[in-house]
Amino acid sequence: MKEMLLIVIGLLFALPNTEAWKPAPYPKKRHKFVVIAHRGDHTQAPENTLEALQNTIKDDADYMEIDLRTTKDGHIVIMHDSTVDRMTDGKGKVAEMTLEEFRRLHIVDKRFPNRPPEPPPTFEECLQAAKGKLYFYLDCKAVDPKQVWGLLKRYKMEKSALVYTYGDEWQKWKEACPRLPIMVSPPEEAKTPESLRAWWQKQPVELLDGPFYGYTREQVDAALTWGVEVWPDIQNPLESPEQWSKAMALGFQGLQSDHPAQLIAYLKSIGKR
Repeated sequence: MKEMLLIVIGLLFALPNTEAWKPAPYPKKRHKFVVIAHRGDHTQAPENTLEALQNTIKDDADYMEIDLRTTKDGHIVIMHDSTVDRMTDGKGKVAEMTLEEFRRLHIVDKRFPNRPPEPPPTFEECLQAAKGKLYFYLDCKAVDPKQVWGLLKRYKMEKSALVYTYGDEWQKWKEACPRLPIMVSPPEEAKTPESLRAWWQKQPVELLDGPFYGYTREQVDAALTWGVEVWPDIQNPLESPEQWSKAMALGFQGLQSDHPAQLIAYLKSIGKR
């Protein structure tokens, strides 16, 4: 019955310009259901740090989501906010600092007051630490696509990443890095399979994100017929077995979580991992 429903949906939503869209392949899946650690597994370490990365590897999560920004002198570093104020002992915008100034900072997290001093990492450090062990979900806050692609090639990790981007930025990434899969979040007004399809046809990308509660099962099933998987966010304060159960019922193929180890344990308990 489900297979027949998908065939019918596929016929209803067949795309007239499918031949023109050449999707980039996803990184080879390690598990059928994908788990993304939001800013790394930061339950036992500060977000976006090398220790959070190592925690993600230990969890056996599939991806670490990291936030990329560029220093004044053109180096890619890891920081969610545009300023370093929240996560370090310094003040100021990342874009107005040199790499040397950025690396003199120390991570600050009130949850872990006794941690030894640690500078925020660079993108290259993360690539070196993760190679062969972990994929990256690159939340590209402020970076040049060609520079990102160049670093992925340098470390032979072209097939180990996907890009999350904003607005019309996807076009720039498609032109510069056609082999990188791109993820975007649909607009709030795309509430039905029909409106989601109409929006997607204007900017065909490989993956969809956004809050998990913004989707219906019909939308998720329809997107699959276009060759697009949906890996939404299910981050605090919504995370719990009850919320994970609701998300699984919507038919997603992956989730981005602030508690990847617990989510993986839940998936194992229901035979999905």
